[in-house]
Amino acid sequence: MNRLEACLLLHCLPGLGWQRSLKMVEHFDTPEAIFSHSRKEWERVEVIGSVVCDALRRWKDYSPKVQKQIQRIDQYKITPVFFGSPHYPKPLTFCADAPLVLFTKGELSFENRPILSIVGTRQYTPYGKLFCENLIQAIAPYRPIICSGLARGIDIIAHREALKQGLDTVACLAHGLDQIYPPEHGPEANAIAKQGLLASDFLPQTAFKKGNFPRRNRLIAGMAVATVVIESGIKGGSMNTANLAHSYGRELFAVPGRATDSRSMGCHELIVQQKAQLLSDPNHLVETLGWKTNEKKSPLQQKLFVTLTPEEQKVVDLLNQHSKLHLDELALRLEKKVSSLSALLLQLEMKGVARALPGKYFECI
Repeated sequence: MNRLEACLLLHCLPGLGWQRSLKMVEHFDTPEAIFSHSRKEWERVEVIGSVVCDALRRWKDYSPKVQKQIQRIDQYKITPVFFGSPHYPKPLTFCADAPLVLFTKGELSFENRPILSIVGTRQYTPYGKLFCENLIQAIAPYRPIICSGLARGIDIIAHREALKQGLDTVACLAHGLDQIYPPEHGPEANAIAKQGLLASDFLPQTAFKKGNFPRRNRLIAGMAVATVVIESGIKGGSMNTANLAHSYGRELFAVPGRATDSRSMGCHELIVQQKAQLLSDPNHLVETLGWKTNEKKSPLQQKLFVTLTPEEQKVVDLLNQHSKLHLDELALRLEKKVSSLSALLLQLEMKGVARALPGKYFECI
């Protein structure tokens, strides 16, 4: 059994879902290793009950369905990208609902690349369009990957401007990669496949429907270090993406508009609820995310004879190996939850050993 077969089997099994699948992979190291173990081993995994174990025991019943899916993936020249591989967007691996496999078209390396998601309303104003274009032009020198959802409105404006500026761009789709919705964005999709990536966790021949959008939105929010909302009503896909980004602990920015404009009320609500930072100047985003690496750092002197716990020392040792590291990167390398790592970093700041930088980066003093 290969990696793709194993991932598709886990996708087919009733009662498993994303989070349980990740728990299984975490316990057995690889998706394919799961199927070589016994029910007794499966039951040792947290949140795995009898229904899932029964389905796992009968995994061969689902093999014909999986083989048909593999044939379609080959037919449409889709490339699977597996959770944990260098080609998989690392920020997404920190999400509890990350897919085990992304289906992609195009060629793009995510390794050591900042990803910025930009979303907004379909009924945009001239102001929203201009802000989106100006934002991408301003951040183009930092070469971020621009991510959005290929939808009408702000999404497609972001993709078009990214292509125009020569930036890589990722379009996350709410259906299988054998089709494009909306169909009028076919030319942009073809361009993105050459200058970026089309991505989805929906299998080929999965029809487009509105209920797919929340699942698509978690990819947009999860793979980016930050999300920018440019014009949004109180409800809708942009707000869903924004709230997902907030729940993942990512940086969130909202562009303010006129107080009476219904197309900006969602942005205003995010700012008032302190979920998002107000964004009126692209430089604020650049500074917050720590992209200006050539700026002089303020001189700080490390305290002498500081006593560190073994856990704190591990954090310091890792930080000393790099000029700076993002909170998510630290958590991944140290195999710690972000919540427990944040407490350690706070202690190190209080001891004068480390300091926080904009964009949830940290460095040793």
